[in-house]
Amino acid sequence: MAGKEVYVKRGAGKGWPEECPPIRAANAFGFDLLANFDVTFTRNRAGDWRAIAPTVIESDFDYSAREEGPGQPLVQQYAWFWEKGQRIPHVISDNVYAQIRNQVKISSYLFLRTDANEMLLMTDVPNLPADRGWRAMTALIETDWYPASYPWHAVIELSPGAKKVTIKRGEPLCRVVPVRRDTYFAQQMSTNEFNDFFERGQAWLATHGRVEHESADPSATPQAAGVVDITRTYVKQQVRSKFIVQR
Repeated sequence: MAGKEVYVKRGAGKGWPEECPPIRAANAFGFDLLANFDVTFTRNRAGDWRAIAPTVIESDFDYSAREEGPGQPLVQQYAWFWEKGQRIPHVISDNVYAQIRNQVKISSYLFLRTDANEMLLMTDVPNLPADRGWRAMTALIETDWYPASYPWHAVIELSPGAKKVTIKRGEPLCRVVPVRRDTYFAQQMSTNEFNDFFERGQAWLATHGRVEHESADPSATPQAAGVVDITRTYVKQQVRSKFIVQR
């Protein structure tokens, strides 16, 4: 589903982060992968996690690797952990396992494809509370050339200090943002470039800002004239990206 501007219902008062236009825009930038099932993880005294009553689903069709061979349903576990001493799909050393044993993979049950030179950035949903008990790991998936033969999964990290973590069905697991494969540059502005940039900013403030406390000096800059309120103008001029799930 498309990201939402507000995820946390606040109480009375002014100045909540969700009232800031750039934060609202970040909250709604991208798509959310939602939890398909309720799942609860518990940790034993040794520090190892397990899923309570793990969910496993089967396909409603039979699959066979050979045309003439017998078929059977495909099976996909909903959530699973790294295994100590595992060799496939890649080797995990014991000392590395001790550091990543709080991570769990959760299937999206989705096959994701993008156009050429378009990739998917998977990351945590912006600005959610830090005390949820878990966070999504960030990954950049090259879905334009890699056609996974299984549904994509999100990797989340459970809080090392928690003993029990529950994720409810419909809760956002992670954020997915389409990005272009390209070369990106950054460099310092020259003195003239900065002067032009700064003057443009002053002109914008003088045109669109609402000065709260007027100065007696008519030549004063917007900052010198007092506190400038741009909130309403910023919202009106802001051009937001749209994320639509087509049915």
